[in-house]
Amino acid sequence: MKSASVYLLTLSFILFSCKSDYKEPPTQADDLNKNSVPATLNNPIHEISLAEYSNLAPIELKNSKTTDVYKKYGIEFSGNCYACDLAIFKLNKKNFDLVSLCDENDFHRFKDFDYEKKGDVLKIKTSETTFIFTKVENEPVYQLKIEGQKPKLKNKRFSEFYTPQNLIEKFEEHDCGDFQG
Repeated sequence: MKSASVYLLTLSFILFSCKSDYKEPPTQADDLNKNSVPATLNNPIHEISLAEYSNLAPIELKNSKTTDVYKKYGIEFSGNCYACDLAIFKLNKKNFDLVSLCDENDFHRFKDFDYEKKGDVLKIKTSETTFIFTKVENEPVYQLKIEGQKPKLKNKRFSEFYTPQNLIEKFEEHDCGDFQG
């Protein structure tokens, strides 16, 4: 009798102490799905961080021989200080804007666009044009290539290189200096 009660007590302990929350280990396919990044805005479940591309300012190559990125590039003098005809790129989830460097109220807005980011390349696709920003330095310096119909917009000329607006002050040539235009 004593052994029967010990047996029942042990069986009860085993049954009630086991957890039924067993989860199967993730498969390789589950890991890929969890870490994948969407290709377009049409997939709102996952998001690509647009912070580094939200406000890109034009720069140009100043000294290709130096390895210091902030001396190698600087503002495009003629477009910033003389002609004032360069485009700034502003991107968020809803809008893709090409903005005149000298007049924030002068902009061209694309509401119908998709984007995808693969590695160091961001592609922004509109109905007629694909803007390709490729990171070319360790710091956020992007080279712009345009495929398809290049938009012809007044006072919105495209530079070959762009960097986030908030980094412009770090470049050795970051303003017009004493230039009186």
